[in-house]
Amino acid sequence: MTSASFSPLTKCQRFLTRHLENVSQVNFATKLAYGFGSVTYAVKEAAFSTFVLFFYTQVLGLSGSLTGLAIFLSVVWDAISDPLVGAWSDRLKTQWGRRHPAMILAALPLAASFVMIFSPAEFVQNTQGPLFGWLLFCVLMMRTFLTIFYIPHKAMGAEISDDYLERSSIVNFRTNLGYIAGLGLPAFALTMLFIDVDTTDGRLIYSNYQQYGWLSFALVIVASAICIIGSWKFIPRLISVAQRSVDESPGVLGMFRDTLETLKNSSFRRIFVLEIAVGGTMGIMGALQMITWTYFWELTSADIAVLMLASLLAVAFVFPGLGLMSKHLEKQTILKLAVMGLFLNSLWLVPGRLLGILPENGTTLVFVLVFVNAAFSTGLGILRTVSVYSILADIADENELATGRRQEGVFFAATTFALKFVMGFGYMVGGPLLDLVGLHGGIAPGEASKSALFGIGIVVGPVVTVLLLIPWRMAARLDVSKKRLNEVQAALHEREVSQRSR
Repeated sequence: MTSASFSPLTKCQRFLTRHLENVSQVNFATKLAYGFGSVTYAVKEAAFSTFVLFFYTQVLGLSGSLTGLAIFLSVVWDAISDPLVGAWSDRLKTQWGRRHPAMILAALPLAASFVMIFSPAEFVQNTQGPLFGWLLFCVLMMRTFLTIFYIPHKAMGAEISDDYLERSSIVNFRTNLGYIAGLGLPAFALTMLFIDVDTTDGRLIYSNYQQYGWLSFALVIVASAICIIGSWKFIPRLISVAQRSVDESPGVLGMFRDTLETLKNSSFRRIFVLEIAVGGTMGIMGALQMITWTYFWELTSADIAVLMLASLLAVAFVFPGLGLMSKHLEKQTILKLAVMGLFLNSLWLVPGRLLGILPENGTTLVFVLVFVNAAFSTGLGILRTVSVYSILADIADENELATGRRQEGVFFAATTFALKFVMGFGYMVGGPLLDLVGLHGGIAPGEASKSALFGIGIVVGPVVTVLLLIPWRMAARLDVSKKRLNEVQAALHEREVSQRSR
């Protein structure tokens, strides 16, 4: 459908002036409580980007290839579970709505999965096959219940307000709280838990990881409770939004058919490809992050804890700054700038080390350069994330106008799967890479071979840079705007009025 099929200016004015009461304004405390739900995903990101690969390969001795395979197989399961959970959540009808029951169901087993990942049973620890099986089971458990909690949580964020700017604000809270937790948790752990004992690096001590698992458990439980309780008052509104979905196809096959039909939306297809590509870089960087910091840059645990402050500093600037940017720039413009910035930021640091133009590791200048690169990467990543998910909320309205269905769960399931898929992709690249370059368990920082460091540098440098060309292209082709959203919402209102008058 084109904007020419109705009178945009007249209907937009009528919608905005006469039906402002339908726009839900959300106060600070409620946004904060809702945003705590993202901490559950952040705990997962912190575990897998900082500790899991290092723990299983360098501490437990599982081969990098088997570690990567376990993560990848769990992502194959995500390809099935994510869209199913999204579609199920969209169609769920209870007196508590279609989002909160799933979140309540998932919270406890999700928290327990982190304890299990970092405390493998003794009988599996000394054998490759059983240890691989334990990791695979735990990761499948964690990802399944994370899907059941997080997809309804994200979908809810698109439903609690119709306002263009308010949607960005809601996603801004959710995203930045997630970043704060995802960065603060490993920074705290590396400082307070992973303490060296005599001459043994704290990152190589098994018991430290057990404590980390329980810390993750506590964070997931507390964050889930705050989110569920704080967003409970939205249930009547969520039920009202769900009742607008009137053209759902019946049965399981109909659910699949409706899910696949979302791909007809060109803006959604471009967002999906963008997230796959930019997430691919995140997957590689995340899987190899602790390896890169420990061996490529030869940073200590204390250095890494301080390095986390770079990202927290970025959050401190972007969190309030994004509100101001959103008032002056369209979401798609912010997204384009963010992706372009990520590409440019990937061009200088690691390539500079590979070309031999940076000072030696251990110097203050090298640490400062790594710090600056991390700060820019985090800040630009926040801008990209907030823009993408706020745009998705607007696309859900566009999809309702085209199909008559509210499918926030399906849209957010697709992008959530994109991020989880590329994390698995990162492990499939990073795990075998460690075996290929000969970086086996027990190697101390500073003792890795030059060939191993060069191989890691090529992957986290030039390979990542090339991948970022794809999201840059997808962002440039997006066609979403505030004007378009106003037109869509005006048309939806006209249709609703027409249906009521029949």
